[in-house]
Amino acid sequence: MLKIENDTVIIDRYSNKLHGFRLEDTTRAPAIIVFVDEDKPELLPLQQGQTPPTKIKSKNMEADIQIITYNELSEHL
Repeated sequence: MLKIENDTVIIDRYSNKLHGFRLEDTTRAPAIIVFVDEDKPELLPLQQGQTPPTKIKSKNMEADIQIITYNELSEHL
C-alpha cells in the first residue's frame, strides 16, 4: 500500500529496488509513478494543488523522486 506522509511516498514493505518518477508539469499527469522491485509500476495520484512529494521510502531503502519532462516520457512510450 502506498501513501504520502509530508514530502515522502511510503511503501510499507521491504524492497530491493525502489524508484519514483513524476512529470515536471504535474497538471498534465498529477501522479507519482512508483517502481518497487520487479512488480508492475503503480500510479499514486496527487490531489489538485498538492505539493508533490520529493522522496520515496520503503522499510529498508530511500530514494529521491526523479522529475522527468513530458518529452522524456513520450520518447519511451
